[in-house]
Amino acid sequence: MVSKHKVSPERFRHLAQLIHIATKTQDWHSLKRYDLQLRELLKVHKPYLKEPNFVGVIADVKAEHKAAIEALEKAMGELQTDMNVVNAQHERAQAYHLAMNLEY
Repeated sequence: MVSKHKVSPERFRHLAQLIHIATKTQDWHSLKRYDLQLRELLKVHKPYLKEPNFVGVIADVKAEHKAAIEALEKAMGELQTDMNVVNAQHERAQAYHLAMNLEY
């Protein structure tokens, strides 16, 4: 079934820009929202996306989306590393505390 509302390529360009900004500022909550909007646009307006004026803009927004996912994965890896360091420091502090209590 074809949607009654045709979307403009500008909407995809704007969404690509929002995804880019959210990625650069590491605003992951906004990125999630934009990801959902992009998925909905691609799903609802699928019949129009093969039109020539959409091909380039769809490729651009998909590239921004891919870059955002890669940045998110990198940030998650860095966060995991930081958490591992904090956990190791916590364990050492607990061991020190236990050792200090045993001396008394």
